Amino acid sequence: MLAFDAEVLAALFAQINRALWPWQIASVVAALAAVGLAASGHRHAGRAIGAILVAGWLACGLIFHLHYFAQLSFTAPAFGALFLAQAALLAWSLGLRGGAVFVLGRGMAARLGVALLAAALLAPLLQASLGEGLETARTVGLAPGPTAVFTLGVLLLSAGRCPLHLMVLPFVWTLIAGATAWELEVPADLAQPVLGAAALAAGVLHNRRITRNPA
Repeated sequence: MLAFDAEVLAALFAQINRALWPWQIASVVAALAAVGLAASGHRHAGRAIGAILVAGWLACGLIFHLHYFAQLSFTAPAFGALFLAQAALLAWSLGLRGGAVFVLGRGMAARLGVALLAAALLAPLLQASLGEGLETARTVGLAPGPTAVFTLGVLLLSAGRCPLHLMVLPFVWTLIAGATAWELEVPADLAQPVLGAAALAAGVLHNRRITRNPA
């Protein structure tokens, strides 16, 4: 049993959105920039994409979980640690080590990646279509769910092997978000475990295909 209900959680998102406005716009612009960088296929774009992802995971860990969600749940420190750990992994793999290349390819993994990017960016509109107000919108880069889905989408655009070690924690979060949505009866978030499982499976299959048919 959770210590809060759907209305309390929605009120928390509304509080965050009021406090952070207009950072939602900057966050969406940054996410669109990451998509544009991936579409460019430039070999040096990986670090910039990584920096955008790191910023989103840091914001969700520090601002959402450790500052705001801590008002509702004792699990906030653990969830915050998960997001900070993912930020560290992204910073190490895409920033310090570098070398990652992202492209808008035509394979199954890339097509699913584009679909996940769209789902994350359009999450506020999905909420509105299901009767939730835009004042409680979950924005990519500031809200955990869309940020996890967006990250999985970006990682599926990897030019070579999908970095599965970077997909594990986002997938774990989609399971947590789905379980929370089921308990609270929040329909907009119920698809997250399906999206997470599909992304992880697509990444595994993509890597197996590369192993069987190396370039």
